[in-house]
Formats: sequence, C-alpha cells, structure tokens
Amino acid sequence: MNTTSILSRLQGVTRNGDGWKAPCPAHNDQTPSLSITEGADGRTLLKCFAGCTAEAICAKLNLTLADLFPPKERRSGKRIVASYDYHDASGNVAFQVVRFEPKDFRQRKPDATAPDGWTWNTKGVEKVLFHLPEILRDVQGGKFIFLCEGEKDALAMAQRGFSSTCNPGGAGKWLDSYTATLRGADVVIVADKDKTGRDHAQLVAGKLRGIAKTVRVVELPDTNGKPVKDAFDFFAAGGDTGQIGVLVDMTPEWTPASVPDVDTETKPAKPMIEFFTPSQLSAFTPPEGFNLAGNYHIQKAAPFVIGGAPGVGKSRAAVALAVAGATGKDWFGFKVHRPFKTMIVQAENGRVRLKNEFADLECATLDEFVRVCSPPPFGFAFDKLAFCDQLRREIENFQPDVFILDPFNRLARDDKARDYAEAFEDLLSVLPTGDDAPALGIVAHTRKPRADERASGRALLNLLAGSYVIGSVPRTVFVMQSASDDTTDSRIVWTCCKNNDGELGQRSAWERRSGLFVPVQDFDWKTFDGDGEKRRTVSLDDLDALFEGGKRQLARNTAVEQLKEQTGLAKTACYQALKLDGKFAQNLSEQNGLLNFKP
Repeated sequence: MNTTSILSRLQGVTRNGDGWKAPCPAHNDQTPSLSITEGADGRTLLKCFAGCTAEAICAKLNLTLADLFPPKERRSGKRIVASYDYHDASGNVAFQVVRFEPKDFRQRKPDATAPDGWTWNTKGVEKVLFHLPEILRDVQGGKFIFLCEGEKDALAMAQRGFSSTCNPGGAGKWLDSYTATLRGADVVIVADKDKTGRDHAQLVAGKLRGIAKTVRVVELPDTNGKPVKDAFDFFAAGGDTGQIGVLVDMTPEWTPASVPDVDTETKPAKPMIEFFTPSQLSAFTPPEGFNLAGNYHIQKAAPFVIGGAPGVGKSRAAVALAVAGATGKDWFGFKVHRPFKTMIVQAENGRVRLKNEFADLECATLDEFVRVCSPPPFGFAFDKLAFCDQLRREIENFQPDVFILDPFNRLARDDKARDYAEAFEDLLSVLPTGDDAPALGIVAHTRKPRADERASGRALLNLLAGSYVIGSVPRTVFVMQSASDDTTDSRIVWTCCKNNDGELGQRSAWERRSGLFVPVQDFDWKTFDGDGEKRRTVSLDDLDALFEGGKRQLARNTAVEQLKEQTGLAKTACYQALKLDGKFAQNLSEQNGLLNFKP
C-alpha cells in the first residue's frame, strides 16, 4: 500500500515539513502527535511521539505492518512490461503472470479489496493452462494443441491462428492437472532449444503419453540465417506457419526411445581439456547472472561455507541469504546483483521452530523464491536411492540458484578428511552441473577454541570442523562469532576469511533482530579483539556503583554516558547492559522515563 492510501484513512492530516502530521488513532490524541513520512524505498514510516507502536496504529486503521510497504514491483525498482491473464474454464481471470524489466516474473490474483485490484500471490487459486477456454474448445474440436514454454511464445503462435498454450512458471512447473486438461488431445510440444527447454519438453511428453491422443516434440529451425530458440524467435526471424505444418507432419509420435541424445546430436563435443592465451584469459567475461552477491562471494556453481559455533545464528544467516535473493536487499553488507532462488535442506529445525523463525518475515514476497524442508525422517540419507531421486526431482522442479545444506556435520559424521570429501561427493551427485549448477552453501560448525586462542581474519579457517576439506574445497568461507561471552548479547561478528575470486571485504558487526540481522553502528572492536586478554564486560558491581546502590535514578542517555566513562567500554556495550530485557533485567526497571536499579 502506498503512503497516499494510508493518509486517506487518517483524520486531520496536515503537511509537516517533508511529511505529514495527524492525531494518532491509537490513543486519545488532542494535539496531533503522529508523524507520517515516506522512506526512500517507498515504505510508510509512522512515529507517535506519545509512544504508541506502529502495530497499535495499524490495528486502529485496519491495516497490518505489511501494508506499510509499497507494492512489490515498486520496491524492487523493476517495471512491468507485460501481463498475461490466465482464465478459468468459465472465462474469468483466475490469476495473472506479470513480466518485469529487468527480466523477472511474478504472479498475482484479482482482489477487489486491494487498492490496485491485485494481491501478489496465488494462494487458494487453482493453477490452469494459458488460454484454457480456447484449449478446452479446441481439444473437443480435434485441433492440434501447441504447447510452448512461455506466454510470449504461446501468444506469438496464437496470433497466427494456432491453438497454443503454456503452463504458468515455465520449465519444470508442470502439474498433473494440466495433463488431465489435455486428455484426448493431439499435442505438439514446441521445445526451447536449450537444456532446460529440452528437459522440460521430455518431462511433459512423458506425463502426456497415454493420456493425450498423440504427442509430438518439435524444435523450430533457424531461419533466414538467424538463430532460433523458440516460437517467438522463429516468427521474428521471418518464419511462416507453413513451415510449422510441414515440420509437424514429418515428426513421428513421441516415445521414450525417441529422446534425442542432445550431447551428441545438437551440441559440439565438450573438450576434455582446454587451453587459453593470456589475452583470452584477461578478456573473459563471466556469464550474465553468474555473480549473485558481493564480489563473487556467492556465485553460481561455486561452494561456500557459513561457519560458526552452535547457537550463533548460522541457520538464520542462511535464511537471510534466501530473503536477500528474493528481495534484492544486501546480505551482511554484500550487494545482491540479481534476484535468485534458494533451496535450504536442513535437519535441525522442526515445523514449530520454522514457524517462529519466519513469523516476522514478509512471507508472501518469499514464496516464489524460497524452499525450506522439514528435517527428513531418516536424516540426510544420500546412501538411499529413493532419497536422492526425490531430492533430484525437487531440485529439478524448483531450479534453485543457491542450494544450502544445514548442517554439514549431519552428512559427514566422522571428523576425518576422507569422510568429509565423500560427503561433498554425495552432495554434488544430486545437483545439476554446468550452466545450471547452483551455488552450494554448507552450514558448518566451528570447533571450540583452545585456551587463549583468539582467531581472526584468515586464521578463522582453522576453527572449522574438518577444516582441511571444509576450508579447501569452497571458494568462499564466512565465519560468525558471538560478539561477547554474554549469553544475552544478540550481536555477532561476521568475517569473510576466504574468497578465491574476489576481495574478502571488511568484517562487520550485526545484531539478531526480527528474524534477520541489522548492522551495529557503534561496535567496540578493541574490546572484541581483546589483545589476547579476557574481554571486559559490564558487571553488576559497575551498575551498583553507577546507581549508588539504588539511590540514584538516571535518564537512559545519561546512564549510558556515565557508565561509558566509568568503565571505559564502548557506548554499545553500555547500552546493551542497560536494556530492560537484557543481562540485568532482574535489577533494572523504568519509571517516568528514569532508570531504577535494585541491587
């Protein structure tokens, strides 16, 4: 929802500098105390100077916190370039596939209660084939049904008189209900001329065999000296409908035995070893979309590790990466270069824990980009054929750009190099290869530091369990450390201690909050590094001295500054010590804006 829509729900709105002010609906406000501004990303910012929370204000306006954010396409900085209506059998719009520039796709459903008439998800909507009413009619009429990979191709064919369709979501998203729709039809699958397109065509042909009346798989030829990948390319290159008719007539019905050997028939043989000149090497440009985040910190087809002690937040960091891929927001300060899909295979958190972890996230924006499994009942059973086959199918259907295993020690139970190497081989055996290979993320435990050991920078690699293999195989390694020994301290230090293909980047401090992480602005690095000594923290005696055994009452800012001067610690450490829900929660209270201390 945009800010204008939210302002329309308030009474007595007036301009106030770059924003607006109005009486707060969450309390009996005689003088306007609610400030409304619009953030740089389009979100609406609400601030009640009487102390009402944003949740309370939204509740009075019949809104949720999610309504404070603009529509998804505005936040992402993308623009809509095409929309494709999918109709149910009665001809009503069931949902819509929306194409963005830069290239991306989203789905939405009609919603009369939404300001723009749409809700950006398809929950509760039955997925159907494109042009469904026409397809149902033409199946009964005995016409050939041309099945393309995407809407752009199906439209190009429909505009030239063909009965054409596609399934929403493109390759790998075929449902059994689509097969039932084409029962008794003469189907011609127009395959995209790449591995993904060919694999999709063979998958759908196999599903339709024995259900459709006939099934053919064709690839449209290059035309007028121009390369052709799909139906849209074919007509753009000057191809005509007669050529397609001849091609269909010449193509035999599909059988499993008729699957072409793509590697030998349509692709040049890949050399076993290839050499390049220095000039060729320096001129190399990685494929578009190869670098996902940072300076090649996360890249397609490359392993990376997120390491840390138990409980430090490694799984949450993996979820944060998935969220960054869906939203385009930075991940631990690393820029996300394009949207990407993430699949997390994890064995530690059940549905209740996962519900809690995702409760604070805007899940509707993540549904198309993120998949997380519940713990497999038999663990990471890579020694079981059924487990590997099912996992391969899930990967083929979702086609993740990032695949994360959490934690690795559930796969490699023996802390020996051979076992770790074999575990890597087991994992790679279920993943796509070549251009389709995802980035492979490993969540790994670090060992307990030895006495007086204080590792930092590249030396953190030595803390990884199974460090020889875990540290040598991945291209990138990140290590998370608790900011202090205080069990109530929710801050962590994030370090990239290895990046074979780019800069390491600066270490940074973050605080776990609202399901993800936020940067810590005033972190005491000197205290954290400790110079080999035990790190100084605020003690109960420090607070007893500050409040003179409970005789003094102090405003929070005054207490922070005086505690900082008294202990020599950083402002952040002092602020953390004075939090009412922190380490000294039993000793601190607040009354009339002043902190009280009880020894």
